Amino acid sequence: MASINGNLDGEVSGLIQLAHEKSAAGRTELFQSIADLLERRHHDLSSKELSLMSDILGTLFHHVEMEVRKKLAERLANRTDTSVELIILLANDEIEVARPVLMLSKLLDDENLIKIIRHKTIQHQLSITARKHLSADVCRELVTTGNDKVVVSLLANRDAKIDNETLAGLAEQARIREEIQAPLVKREDLPREVCARMYQWVSDSLKEIILQTHSISEEDINEIFSDALNDIQDEDNQRAGSLSAEQNLIEKLEKAGKLSPSFLMKSLGQGQVSLFELGFARLANIPVDFMASILYDRGAESLAIACHAINIDRSVFLTIYRMTREARNMDTRLDQEDIDRAYDRFNNMDPRRAQLTLHSWVEDARKSPLF
Repeated sequence: MASINGNLDGEVSGLIQLAHEKSAAGRTELFQSIADLLERRHHDLSSKELSLMSDILGTLFHHVEMEVRKKLAERLANRTDTSVELIILLANDEIEVARPVLMLSKLLDDENLIKIIRHKTIQHQLSITARKHLSADVCRELVTTGNDKVVVSLLANRDAKIDNETLAGLAEQARIREEIQAPLVKREDLPREVCARMYQWVSDSLKEIILQTHSISEEDINEIFSDALNDIQDEDNQRAGSLSAEQNLIEKLEKAGKLSPSFLMKSLGQGQVSLFELGFARLANIPVDFMASILYDRGAESLAIACHAINIDRSVFLTIYRMTREARNMDTRLDQEDIDRAYDRFNNMDPRRAQLTLHSWVEDARKSPLF
């Protein structure tokens, strides 16, 4: 073991000497040496040493010829016995370097892939769509990009595990996104209920594809469609009954003086989003449908004002934004500018001013006074 550590110390010392070399050739040699060390000895390096080596590589990446990085990516793309840190660096490089790693490397987990989908180029996203055995989470993130080329490429990947909810959502979008219609109906895992809905409005040629691909008849489709309509009606009736019970609960809590921001957060944490919406609307003294508009249509700054109006602490504002939108399968991302503007409302507007602002919005929307 002492011999192994001694050899490793010697290699690290050699790298330190190379680090003082300022020429392009010296930087390339340093890059290749660190990459080689990570490739061969990553199991022998401590987490601190791995982090240091990865930081140095990240600094060197754009000072080393692309051809050198490409060859490294091609060599490591199929390897599982190499440094994860090195693979992540390559996956985030220019697409010419990243492509083989994004398509093939088994060392990239879902978290890494989702970060790349969110922050890198469409070409990176397209490369990810070609991976084998894409998980439902990664597929959902690719669909969220809203790019037809990305979605078409994903749908063509028969190994991609696209869940039924995502497929159903794409079917609704396909009404106005003609480019994804054919690839979608060709998916053998398209739920029969979705097939039936799409059959009602797609072209004759796509109707034929549905019948052939899914071994389904027009009689089957009519029966499925009829059953689905009945199910929807039953769900609507149940929802109406549930909503009535939730409204009664909100009224009782309000009369007892127990309707509070803490109750709202507890409801949201338990997944009772409609109860949260009803309670929030009651505390803010605004209509429920307008409350939904603030939560889902008007953006983070408007939600911040509504939260401030009922004394919800700014520390849980982002949690509310994320959890309510997740419940509706909406994009939860916010850039830093949006977050800063929202927090500015908490810092520079008192609750009473927030209440007046909220009610003025409702009056503008309704074209009549609230009180």
